[in-house]
This record gives sequence, structure tokens and C-alpha cells, in this order.
Amino acid sequence: MRLFIAAAADVEAQDAAAAVIMRLRRAPEAYRWVDPRDMHVTLRFLGETTEDKLPEISTLMCRASSQTAPFELVYGGVGAFDSLDDPRVVWLGLEKGAAPMERLAGLLGREEPRPYAAHMTLGRRRGDASAPEFIAALKAEPALGLRRPVTKISLYASRPAPFGHAYEVLLEADLTGAA
Repeated sequence: MRLFIAAAADVEAQDAAAAVIMRLRRAPEAYRWVDPRDMHVTLRFLGETTEDKLPEISTLMCRASSQTAPFELVYGGVGAFDSLDDPRVVWLGLEKGAAPMERLAGLLGREEPRPYAAHMTLGRRRGDASAPEFIAALKAEPALGLRRPVTKISLYASRPAPFGHAYEVLLEADLTGAA
């Protein structure tokens, strides 16, 4: 199974992300957009993992969540990897909440060479380059300023599907630490 741990986007964040995607779809571009029901902010990517590791992962999630109090995310503006001028991956960034997300990622054992960048992926480019109209639409997209609570973390399994990947929540752990 291909696994990752994330903070799921609630219905309000999903709806806001869907509205951004609808606006961006008006500009000519070939992107594979994420289904809003699958929106999340990844904390740790585990990759291919055997089922016998689930108890160990559950213990890790419970330990991390017991050391983390619920907190608030404020979803901000649209961003992109590699850049807004060369948008390979389009995402929503955070105006607030990146620090507790990074701390939680560390408690979950995230160890990657690149720095943690909390974001919610909206879509991935299918082609080699983006149309100028699409880049202009990205740059014109207003910041959301949407405040949403994070009260739990989830373990997801990612499975190939005809439309990209299908996600299934396998485990959840409530954030119960002291504020």
C-alpha cells in the first residue's frame, strides 16, 4: 500500500478549493485536478508500506496526536511548484498554521532533504508548459483567508485509479495535547 499521513480538509475547505479550481478551469490548460473530497495537507509521506506496519504507524500517530493540541489553519493564496511562472503543481498555501503543521510532521518522523512546505494540492500539470492565460489566472486568484480547525490526523492509502489516485482513510487520531 502507498501511504501518507495528513490533515484532511473539512467541507468548507473542500468547497473553497473546488471554487478555486472552477475559476482556474476557465483558463486554457491541461491539469489533472484533485477531487475536492480528497483535499488534505500532507504531514508525512510513507510510500509503499506493508500492512503489518499499520500497528506501528497507529502508535506513531497516537503519540504525535497526544502531544499536539487542536489548532487553526488559515488557507491563503494560490501558489505553485516550480513557480507561478512555471506551475507544475498548483496548490493553496497557508497564511497561518504552518508552524504547528511542521511540528506535527516532525513528531510523525518526517525526514526529507527538502524543507516542509504545508500546502493543499489542487492539481498537477499534464503537459510541458502552461499557457500565459493560465499563469495570469493563477496570479489573479485572491487569497482565501479561510480559517479552519485541525482536530485530527488521518492515515491515507493511495491507490491508482482511472482518474489519478483514489484515497482511503485507514486510521485517524484526534489531537488531544494541551494548548
